[in-house]
Amino acid sequence: MITVFQVSIDDASQQHPDYEFVTALTPSAQKAAFHVKRNDDDFCLKIIAPTQSLERVQREVLAMQTLNHPNVARVVEYEYSARGGKTRHYLVEEFVAGSDLSHYLAAHGKLSLQQIKDIFVPLCGGLNALAENNIVHRDLKPSNVRVDNTGKPVIIDFGLARLLDMESLTATVEGAMLGTPKYFAPEQLRGTKRDIDPRTDLYALGVILYEAAVGKHPSLTDSPKTFDELDEAICTSEDFKSDPDYLGLDPTLKLVLQRLLEKERGRRPTSAAMVGTILNGLGGQQ
Repeated sequence: MITVFQVSIDDASQQHPDYEFVTALTPSAQKAAFHVKRNDDDFCLKIIAPTQSLERVQREVLAMQTLNHPNVARVVEYEYSARGGKTRHYLVEEFVAGSDLSHYLAAHGKLSLQQIKDIFVPLCGGLNALAENNIVHRDLKPSNVRVDNTGKPVIIDFGLARLLDMESLTATVEGAMLGTPKYFAPEQLRGTKRDIDPRTDLYALGVILYEAAVGKHPSLTDSPKTFDELDEAICTSEDFKSDPDYLGLDPTLKLVLQRLLEKERGRRPTSAAMVGTILNGLGGQQ
């Protein structure tokens, strides 16, 4: 069972008096998050759990500071300090007002072709920017994509990001298995860090796109109860190809999904930019 790291908003406010704390955001095992303000500007302040590897957090910061893209959240401030026996370890990011993509999909149901273009074409732009900077997100999922009040998607939370040109910082098995299993690519479930590259994120993109277009996961109907069940669903099953809801999709969209969800990395598209270009050519409303 995963233990969530929690900090009360009162304690957080005392630790960071330079910020006005608006509300607590959804915490995780890695960090407690808050919507904060400073000089009328909005930010997301994350207090890092003491259990987290300093190297891994600094890798997240390095990954995000190399990027300047409208569909990737930017880092504003980072500090790790120790004084008088107390440590301060926190990260301040751009705050993306709006909702998670998971909430957006729940509210809109199956997306039309135009809605898919509006969300996934710019999302592909953000993923392409990551790949161009040799970064693999490794935990792309709807809750790590914010949809702002204009409908623009922004990729957030790079806690598991891997820089392909950095020396590895984690053990092989751990490095492969980090992430959210529901959106794992086969090489992420079975492989090693050497098998992780930008096409791993493209597989996760395919799962999210399938959920947006069809309204369900391509291979999981219930939460798998054993590793073997999870392995079968992610690494072997292609039952989605016979699903009537999938078969009724636009032919181009079906082809994109089929390629993104290929079990072998080498059969997936070579870049998110290519996927975005194809999606941008989809027709009008369904």
